[in-house]
Amino acid sequence: MDLMEILKALFGDEALTFDQFAEKVNNAADVKLGNLAGGQYIEKEKYDDVSNQLKTANANLKGYDPDWQTKLAQAQADGEKKLNDYKFEQSVESAINNAGAADLVSVKANLDMSKIAQGEDGKITGLDEQLAELKTNKPFLFKSDEPQKKLNLCGPTGGAKAKSGSNIKSAVEDYYNKK
Repeated sequence: MDLMEILKALFGDEALTFDQFAEKVNNAADVKLGNLAGGQYIEKEKYDDVSNQLKTANANLKGYDPDWQTKLAQAQADGEKKLNDYKFEQSVESAINNAGAADLVSVKANLDMSKIAQGEDGKITGLDEQLAELKTNKPFLFKSDEPQKKLNLCGPTGGAKAKSGSNIKSAVEDYYNKK
C-alpha cells in the first residue's frame, strides 16, 4: 500500500477543514504522525548500520573481563607497595652509608629489619639504635678515622719495619707489640 492509498483510506475523497482533519488523525489507531525535522525518524539504512556496529561491538566484548576495574585497582595497590618498599629500602641503605658502614651488605645482615619502620613523615625509626649498638659491638663493620698500620714484610710498601731483625717473624712481633 502506497502513501496515497493510506491517506485516501484515512481521510476519504472529500475536502476537510482543519478541525475535521484533526479529528480523523486523532481517531486513527493505525496512523502515527511525527515531525521528521526533529529527528524522530531514522532511515532504515542508518538504523541497520548502527545495529551492525552494535553487534560488532558486542561480539568484541565477548570474553571481556568484567572485573578489570578490580584488577586494575589491585595492580595499582601492588605497584604502590613495591614503590614504597623500594623507597624504604633506599632510605635504610642511605642511613647505613651515612653512619660510615665499611660494607653495606655486612651491616645490613646484622640488622633486625622487623624493628625498623618508616613513618608517614618518611622518617626511619629503630635504625639509629641498632647502628649505635653495632658500632659498639662490631666496630670492624664501620670505617675508622684512625689510619691502619701496615705490616712491612720487607717488601716495597711502607709500614712498620722489623726492629729486632729483618725476618717475617720479627716484623709480625713488632707490629702486634706496638699498640
